[in-house]
Amino acid sequence: MACNNNAKPTTATDQSIAKDSIAPPQDFFPVPDYIGGQLKMIDSFKLPISKSVIIKNDTLLSVATDKELRELAQHFRQPDINDPAIKKFYKETSIADQSVPSVTLIFSTTDTAQTIQKINIYIKPDPDKNDKITGIYMEKAFHINDTLINQKLYWKTDKNLQVITEKQVKGKKLPLEQIKITWDY
Repeated sequence: MACNNNAKPTTATDQSIAKDSIAPPQDFFPVPDYIGGQLKMIDSFKLPISKSVIIKNDTLLSVATDKELRELAQHFRQPDINDPAIKKFYKETSIADQSVPSVTLIFSTTDTAQTIQKINIYIKPDPDKNDKITGIYMEKAFHINDTLINQKLYWKTDKNLQVITEKQVKGKKLPLEQIKITWDY
């Protein structure tokens, strides 16, 4: 029986090679890069950009400037949860819904000191072509001086972005503000 055993004994060198070949942890979905790509697409197609602002059921419609679009897009790009200084505070989970079909990647934290509390990446899987990102949803919470700001942000791929902002100054809630910028083509 011992003669037929072709197993090679494991050496310290073999173990270190195996240990070194372990892949480093994967980065999370690159939200800043994705939003940057969407901004380049909007620029290259020279799409018309409109803006609506809703406060207390009053709606103001206007043409949006490229600067306004870029300023609001920054809310989606910063902070980047792939930054090594904060990445350790986040975990990734996923949910697949075969009835639609869709996949949702969820990045969340239990650390209330982090600005981004949650990111959902909505994906429409396509086995024949590339999977398509259909949208990005974020929840943020942060302080500026004595004001607590909670934001819910939604980026609908190739269509629009929305930022809903709730502010509390010294515990008093201010009216909710919803900004939507559309570039649909």
